[in-house]
Amino acid sequence: MSKTLLVAALLALHMTGANAASPSIDEHVSADGTRFVLVSVPEADEIVIQVAWPTDWAVNRESNHVAPILATRSQFLAGAEGFGPGALSVSLNDAGAEAHLTLDSQFVYCSIVLPDNGVEGVLAAINAHLRSPRFDEEWFHRIRDAYLDHLAKLQRDPSSYAFDTLRWSAFGDHPFRRSMAFGELDAAKNVKRSDLVAWADATYTGVPHALIVAGDVDARPAGRLVDRLLQGLPGNPRPPATLPVEVYNAGKVLIHVPHARDSYIAIAGAVEVSAEWPKFHDGFIVRTLSHSGGGVLNDAVRGLLRAAYSIKADFGESHYYSHYLLIHGSVDTARIDASVEELLRVYGRYVKSPSTAGLEQFRSRTQETLYRTGNDPVALSLATLRALLRGHEVSAVLERNARAERLSPEMVRRRVREAYPEAGDLLVVVASPDAEALSDACVIEAPKDVLKCDRP
Repeated sequence: MSKTLLVAALLALHMTGANAASPSIDEHVSADGTRFVLVSVPEADEIVIQVAWPTDWAVNRESNHVAPILATRSQFLAGAEGFGPGALSVSLNDAGAEAHLTLDSQFVYCSIVLPDNGVEGVLAAINAHLRSPRFDEEWFHRIRDAYLDHLAKLQRDPSSYAFDTLRWSAFGDHPFRRSMAFGELDAAKNVKRSDLVAWADATYTGVPHALIVAGDVDARPAGRLVDRLLQGLPGNPRPPATLPVEVYNAGKVLIHVPHARDSYIAIAGAVEVSAEWPKFHDGFIVRTLSHSGGGVLNDAVRGLLRAAYSIKADFGESHYYSHYLLIHGSVDTARIDASVEELLRVYGRYVKSPSTAGLEQFRSRTQETLYRTGNDPVALSLATLRALLRGHEVSAVLERNARAERLSPEMVRRRVREAYPEAGDLLVVVASPDAEALSDACVIEAPKDVLKCDRP
């Protein structure tokens, strides 16, 4: 784990009126010298381990960028030294445990949920799959073929063309763009089993960037779990890769998709990364713009124009230090112009005068959720991991309820005013079978052609 990151975070840690039954967070070192964070959760029924290893797959031009995607999907399924394909799943099921690998642009994560007993055998099996995965040939072809089918389906969906155009605009030919698209057909067709093995060998080390143990467990037995999980892994830590920050240039682009049956609108703009965490203000903002069955954007296009079934607003992260607003949805091709005009008008009006209607209800429901998960080792371990990787104070994990309570109308208005783009700064992309559906647009035939459009 990064010592500087961990120490800086833990120096800021302070307890806020904790009693004997309240969770606490402390740093420890295992017998083998691994730093880890222990989230003590009194009376928890399970022990949860979260590990994050850095990976440069999103920016590495030399490697096949599909390999890590397939590796994390198959590594715990396709066998290891001493274990046949599927054996880990059987061991986990027999013990009542869970283990998953997931991947984002900067880290690969291992999440483990352990029962009260039988943890030694489970961790030994997981360790083998991290240390010496087999990537059985039959399983490799099965996972790759399923992924190729997934990519083929994406290529028939107009939303995929719209989102890929946004990515080309934001990142250009930087290899990071490929990771955001999660693969391209040629790379998926050409990936080899040896690519998966090479990536895994270079990624899993005995010195992860962050490691969290959560549950009703003391530091010494928690340290033994850490050492058992990492036993035999090489000790060559690597720093997280430096990733690009997206830049969206304002304008209108139509990507012509002749085979599409419907049209899809995707509107994006960069949002300044907030020092606040958790991001309760951003959650409320996108809910106001568009939530299930409502929101000001959804009301405008679905209710007023009858042009869409649903318009969504999302607050996205390309990575921890690059955030964006995305407004998107399928729209009646005959009403594209009117829909874009109305979306920009309604969003522009909101930015100038952000509504805080419903804030009290949002805050109350958020606190109810936090109360329900306040002693859940899974929720607490994930929150602690995210705080560390974002460089936030670990104390924020224990103060989430208080921070939700402090969410105020002025905080929401200030966040919109200081961080969210104006309507005129948004990039509008429409994927449509009608090349003339969007007035005053740069019309392109492939996502990468957006780079040829006139740019401010």
